Amino acid sequence: MSQVNPFTADAVRQYPKVELHCHLDGSISLPALRKMAAVTGAELPASDAELRTLVSAPIDTVSLIDYLKRFQVVTDLMQTPEQLRIAGYDMVQTAAEDGLIYLETRFAPAIFTEKGLSIREAIAATLEGLHAGSAEFGIPVNAIICAMRDRPLDECIEVFQTAADFKHEGVVGLDFAGDEYNHPTIDLVDAIRAGQATGLPFTVHAGEAGPVDNVVVALTMGAKRIGHGVHMSGFPAAIAQTKAAGATIEICPTSNIQTKAVQSWSDFPLSEFLSAGLKVTVNTDDRTVSNVTLTDEFITLRKQFGLNWSLLERLTLNAIDAAFIDDDQKEHLREKVLAARTSTTA
Repeated sequence: MSQVNPFTADAVRQYPKVELHCHLDGSISLPALRKMAAVTGAELPASDAELRTLVSAPIDTVSLIDYLKRFQVVTDLMQTPEQLRIAGYDMVQTAAEDGLIYLETRFAPAIFTEKGLSIREAIAATLEGLHAGSAEFGIPVNAIICAMRDRPLDECIEVFQTAADFKHEGVVGLDFAGDEYNHPTIDLVDAIRAGQATGLPFTVHAGEAGPVDNVVVALTMGAKRIGHGVHMSGFPAAIAQTKAAGATIEICPTSNIQTKAVQSWSDFPLSEFLSAGLKVTVNTDDRTVSNVTLTDEFITLRKQFGLNWSLLERLTLNAIDAAFIDDDQKEHLREKVLAARTSTTA
């Protein structure tokens, strides 16, 4: 069958896409960073090329820890309510430009408290920015609140309990992010239990920089989604447990290559996971740090694995199914995706 729409970057950009794993502090555009710096008079490199080098990771990043160093310049600019409002608004604008119809962005409010903001104030200001962006660009955007693995567990519990107060203001889920290698999921169980007591669903970073064990513990603790999960590759029992749990995998291809979660595209387990019947979604992880859009990710998967319109639709519907929203909202998004089928073919 001939394609009505060739699989080009422009066509994919216009396709109604959904993203579930996108860190706010890793995804702020360069113009927004300059606006945020102006709020406090912080200095940034004069040229965009220099700024891009400062906040984006090269493809030959040596590890997740090396990758995470790119965040410091940005998080230093996320310490006032106005800076956080700018960041939230910008996140929605870039999602709109990338053709998204729904986004769940995630952020760790404890990182935004170094200059005196409370966790509650940090969440509230960021949500204000996201809501303003949604009103302007017409894209529903919700927030997943992260605790950081390397921070004290009592702080992580406070983050989750405070996040729950914003359940009806756009906070839809909880997450653990950060240094997985040195802080395995088993060490976070008490905080995860406290988070679960709020009634908010969990997605947990696992099997990215750490071993498959972290995925198994996260699933055992009731995680609905797994961030990355690539280290399940070659462990059929863990894959079977994931499938039995009905959990969804949030893969982030470019980021995984950069952080050496996988060594090369030939090692990337997309085909393995799909063949096993796992629910897979595609995400950017960090749009600015990885210098990538969701459109770019799909074009890369086209080049590396022959991704076509049919698989793009399947991955998008997987993301809608796994989104932390109600069934009516999911159905509305599905209608938009299925309507796009008329202009594409498998």
